[in-house]
Amino acid sequence: MMRKLGVSLAIAALAAVVASPPPAAAFGLRIGPLHIGLPFFGYRYRHHPLYMRGNPDELAHPESAQAGRTALLYPNLALSAIFENVFWPADSSAWPFGYQDIFTTAFAPAPAAPDQRLCQRPDDADVIVGRLRGELAPTAEQVQLLQKLGGALGAASGYLAKSCPNTIPTQPTARLQLMGSQVEELTMAVDIIRQPLQDFEQSLSDEQKARFAAMIEAPAGSDRHDRTEIARSCSGSGAAIERSLGQIDQSVQPTDAQRSAFNDMKQAFSQAASDLEAHCPSAVPPTALGRLQASEARLDSTWRAVLSVQVALASFETKLSEEQKSRFNATNFATR
Repeated sequence: MMRKLGVSLAIAALAAVVASPPPAAAFGLRIGPLHIGLPFFGYRYRHHPLYMRGNPDELAHPESAQAGRTALLYPNLALSAIFENVFWPADSSAWPFGYQDIFTTAFAPAPAAPDQRLCQRPDDADVIVGRLRGELAPTAEQVQLLQKLGGALGAASGYLAKSCPNTIPTQPTARLQLMGSQVEELTMAVDIIRQPLQDFEQSLSDEQKARFAAMIEAPAGSDRHDRTEIARSCSGSGAAIERSLGQIDQSVQPTDAQRSAFNDMKQAFSQAASDLEAHCPSAVPPTALGRLQASEARLDSTWRAVLSVQVALASFETKLSEEQKSRFNATNFATR
């Protein structure tokens, strides 16, 4: 608890230097999946369905087949995708934390050592600020707000660059614990830009808002956000649950006495998948702030899903023999 409070206070202090609003006005403390908003005028936290595509086979960085799953361990890899979907949803990337991603990350063979190349700081702030400045032609007062937003974007990237893991646990339940912590770090980093983004967006004139809306729309004839595609990306949880349970069943071969614990695990997996699906895309929020809030809501659901899977697996593992535990820990979902 104290560690989470300390991290949150550090974020507030960092953003205060960069963005200048009072920390109490800019941020909320995060403890686990809860968002305890420190009040500021005009803002109420709401959960929105996020529009990012959620196909577990799609990745945050399409150039790497491992990047989507790695983002659960190195969350800075997902930050660029989140920024992209906040500011340019027509170019939206896949949501990198699907149900199957949780299992492939938890059970994949552990690397010999953390890959420090995956800890590099994303460099998105200058690109985002430059594009907004060129398209919106901000006034002198708005330029100051845009600079604060750019500072917050840089602060978020810098914060995550320092959250690199020193070790990657080999045991799936221990790795899930790390994954949950890393998702929290990502959510707190995203929190850094919320107030500066709100301030800048609220300063826009109607004409600028119209230009901003035109920037984020998909080109004519594009089906990037076709409702059929969105619905398809949110489906298939039942099949994914059956696959994960089937692989565990095949690896562990539980006894009749262990079936009750296995069924409890199945129920926990279903609840985790349902929570993820409840925050799956249904529409694109019309404002950048709304899309940011949607990202935070879906990150919260990811944290809860990781925690639920971790607790269920740990409870089931206590019922296993040493030989079964060995087979359980050696299960590799990425190869199926």
